[in-house]
Amino acid sequence: MSPAQPMNLVVYLARSGIGSRRSCDELIREGVVTVNDEVVTFPRQKVAPEDVVAVRGEPVTALELRYLLVNKPRGVASTRSDPHAERVIVDLVPGGRALFPVGRLDVDTTGLIILTNDGVLANRLMHPRYGVPKTYVARVRGKVSRRALGALRGGVELEDGLTSPADVKLRKQSAKTALVEITIHEGRKRQVRRMFVAVGLPVEELSRRRYGPLTDKGLEPGGFRELSGDEVEALRRAGEEVAGEVGKEVEGSPLMLAAEVVTDTPDAVLEPASAASGEEPAADDSVEDDEGGEPRAGAARPAAAPEPESDGPDTPLGQSGQPDDEPGDAGD
Repeated sequence: MSPAQPMNLVVYLARSGIGSRRSCDELIREGVVTVNDEVVTFPRQKVAPEDVVAVRGEPVTALELRYLLVNKPRGVASTRSDPHAERVIVDLVPGGRALFPVGRLDVDTTGLIILTNDGVLANRLMHPRYGVPKTYVARVRGKVSRRALGALRGGVELEDGLTSPADVKLRKQSAKTALVEITIHEGRKRQVRRMFVAVGLPVEELSRRRYGPLTDKGLEPGGFRELSGDEVEALRRAGEEVAGEVGKEVEGSPLMLAAEVVTDTPDAVLEPASAASGEEPAADDSVEDDEGGEPRAGAARPAAAPEPESDGPDTPLGQSGQPDDEPGDAGD
């Protein structure tokens, strides 16, 4: 659906899925954008619904894109349909059946998932090797040693290869369990759980607390909210950083999302689709399941582990507020 009101050309291009406002601004100033077959180099020129906008000769259309952040509770499948699950993530929000989850979380894993119909952005954010950073809090069974933390930070050997270094912090050590915060970037299936098992620390609970620039602050389990324009812009820039890491590799076509179909365009133009497909992106081991981790160039190694706090009662992960044995939002 096209917007009903005129908008700035740079906003129109961003809503077309071309890229962030910054990158769209650059395209306009390069003189490769036309409105009604006339080159426009002023990013704030108004575009009406009936205007024809093209990038390098290929028409683009601003869609009514939606971006929601959902705090998935335990027992909900992060897919559009699952015959074995009582509930699926898209049923937690009004109109959710027209959206797709960006990545996946295990049924027993709680935490943040983005729902959107922006196929270009979703495709970039879910790159299996250069994903945006994701922070989890895990309740693990056993005593967490410095050797285990060092192994997680340096990379552990799994059946599908060595993991990339992770940022890891011991938040609390109790008599039988511990709370550990871990930030990774890859998108391997059930990666976080497998990493902890590899160092002898089986996961009892797991919650994703941060996804790129987004946190679960103020979002109750089962709750959702629309992302702000600034948050969407931050995600777009994160997606462009992923594309930059890919370099000369072929990025691949945008994901087929609800009410969309991808049309052929030049490599420099990633155009969102416009007709119904009804197909869900295929799931495989390369798409994140409950974890994600390739470090960005120049990423700093974490400092030595802090001393564990004193023992305290176990509290379910992913709850609102900050219980005594649960860390605050990562990075805050």
